[in-house]
Amino acid sequence: MTQNEINEINTWLSSERNYQSGLEIFEKHSKSTAMKRIFQGKESRYAGKLLYELKKLIPSGPTPDIPATKLVKLSGLKPTEPANSFMESIGEPDANLPPIIKRLIAQFSDLYKNRSIAHNSLKAVPPDNRTENMELRRIIVEKMKSFSDRMDELQYHHNEYKTKNIVPDEETLFPGKTQKAPPVESENLDELFRLRLNLQKSLNRDNNLLHFQTPTRQPASNEMRTGPKRTALLSRIKEKKTEIARLTSRIDGINKVLGNPVAGIQQE
Repeated sequence: MTQNEINEINTWLSSERNYQSGLEIFEKHSKSTAMKRIFQGKESRYAGKLLYELKKLIPSGPTPDIPATKLVKLSGLKPTEPANSFMESIGEPDANLPPIIKRLIAQFSDLYKNRSIAHNSLKAVPPDNRTENMELRRIIVEKMKSFSDRMDELQYHHNEYKTKNIVPDEETLFPGKTQKAPPVESENLDELFRLRLNLQKSLNRDNNLLHFQTPTRQPASNEMRTGPKRTALLSRIKEKKTEIARLTSRIDGINKVLGNPVAGIQQE
């Protein structure tokens, strides 16, 4: 974050803290799509949380003193508490909890497990910086961040219920199927095509290594022998096929929305 961006936040913190102005600053500088969504039109409920999140955006280190207000305090369990500590603090859910709090806890538990699985998948990506490996890492890291954002949101609402007996609004926390889907942009489709093509080319090279032990196809087969190298190669081929299938599914979905014909996977 640049000094100008820090100054912009500090100026708002030192002002009367207009909610809409603060929300515009938060949307400009924060990457948390979950928080941006729940803050919209909810000043009476989330003014304190917006203040807290804007302060979190400022890098650690000496900062100007900010006058305290009645909205600052967030007692008890904070969203920044480690997820494992949060899970331990919940213990065995009380049968008398409101249904939405039970649902909140259940979803947090699922996200916690899924983030652990994603983290293990990240460690399994080959360490070299080939394009396909870097793209796989980026996808997994983005997925982990989305899990963390949602977990942070759920922790905040659990804290509000636990310390203030505030039951979250169900439509806000768990939007229904009527929620508007994000717009589809053609440049996103072009990027997906590019990623899939690169992965397909890389897969072709790996298949050639498996059957001919060279990156290019040869007149006669020369199958790679059984061993650690072949096992690692087969694992890599499987990962790439899975990712190509996922990209194809996304491309077909976008094409359907745009009314485009479904295109097959391009071969090298």
